[in-house]
Amino acid sequence: MFVIVIFGIAFAVLALSAIFLLMFVDVASKPHGASTGRQSTLVNRPRPGDFLVDTTENQQATIWIAKPDVAGNRPLPSVHTEVPQQDVLVNWQLLFSRHTRHLRIVAALLVVAGGGAMFVRNMMIPEAFGERGPYRSAALEQIAAQPSVLSSDTSCLKCHASVHDERAESPHKAVRCLHCHGNGHEHIAAAMKAIDSPGHAIPPAADWDGDFSSTLDLFVTKDRATCLSCHASVVGMPASFRSIDVAKHLEEQGAENPNDKNVCFECHTGHSPGIK
Repeated sequence: MFVIVIFGIAFAVLALSAIFLLMFVDVASKPHGASTGRQSTLVNRPRPGDFLVDTTENQQATIWIAKPDVAGNRPLPSVHTEVPQQDVLVNWQLLFSRHTRHLRIVAALLVVAGGGAMFVRNMMIPEAFGERGPYRSAALEQIAAQPSVLSSDTSCLKCHASVHDERAESPHKAVRCLHCHGNGHEHIAAAMKAIDSPGHAIPPAADWDGDFSSTLDLFVTKDRATCLSCHASVVGMPASFRSIDVAKHLEEQGAENPNDKNVCFECHTGHSPGIK
């Protein structure tokens, strides 16, 4: 998202720069007085055959009014304009007049947008970015130094060694403890203290609240919803995976309480889900 914003600001700055450059060239190349709206006033009405001289500031024009032909048709006048060479150059007086205020506004916007983009870039990009390619190498060290968010099975099996034996030949040996019991940070910390202080209380596991995003530290999951989150038959599931049609399966197995949340545990255990 940040990259998209930076590219958007850069594109806007380039577009404004191009517009400013075109307007600058257009205005700066005009002769002096071109945008002042001055018009010459002829006091006497010209007659056919007269030579008139129209004089404005720094510009002279000679107009010849031709006589009408025999049919009475008057040809268009022939105009010859002489512009002094110095007026073709950059007209700084016109460029900084009130007629070019819009150009100065655009220039100010370019400066503010460019400066703002550079300020945001310096604030958002970390100092170590780009030292070893387009990434921040120091991020790996910082992530490794952070405390672990997830609990490993090794910490659990220090006390619950029997669970390791139950899962040794079980299809659930790949299922981690935290999948069904939560992280248990407080529980593990209390158990570590109890090693040195046998009298230290260890908080027991709570009953699962039915929320897969539960904030409970440690809980006991004996709920059909947990089992069916993996084993309910859905479209696209591999044929080799053990999936069931819940209603059909419970009827075939003769479940005593098919509507009970603990119905799965009438025949199965969590650690070794074979038939009891």
